[in-house]
Amino acid sequence: MRLTLLILLSLTLCWPTVGSTFTADKRDTLRGLREISVLIEYLPDDVEREGLSREHLQRDIEVRLRQAGLHVLTISDIAKSPGAPYLYVAVYPITGPSVDLNAYAIGLTLKQLVQLSRNPTTELFATTWEGPAPPSSLIAPRVLDIRSRILEAVGRFIIDYEAVNPK
Repeated sequence: MRLTLLILLSLTLCWPTVGSTFTADKRDTLRGLREISVLIEYLPDDVEREGLSREHLQRDIEVRLRQAGLHVLTISDIAKSPGAPYLYVAVYPITGPSVDLNAYAIGLTLKQLVQLSRNPTTELFATTWEGPAPPSSLIAPRVLDIRSRILEAVGRFIIDYEAVNPK
């Protein structure tokens, strides 16, 4: 089981998030959540050169999650937590012939280990919550805009979390 969890976690970490949430109310998937981890996918080199580091972004997100009452675990400790939930943050450059090279999509999703109802022995990581972060063209100051959009999505996550986990 532990080896399967680690393999699935490593596969999930390597692939970008695509798709949407299929639950009737994505907030319900946050009910009973007590601990979480944060995984920030690599940031594009030009974004890091402009001053947005993964470490600072990780710290900012973790502080907000702790303030909301969540226990924040390291990505290596999360395998011991029920459902192994983690927030996955990614910044994707949008490229194409008619797209400004300064365009980025920002993704914030909660991934959790889930079981298939038709076969409970089958477990896999799935996106159970997805934050609002539509793609847009980001002109200067790009780093401040990317950071604020990610933190706004984290704020939406916290609102949804608190709605189903009243104190």
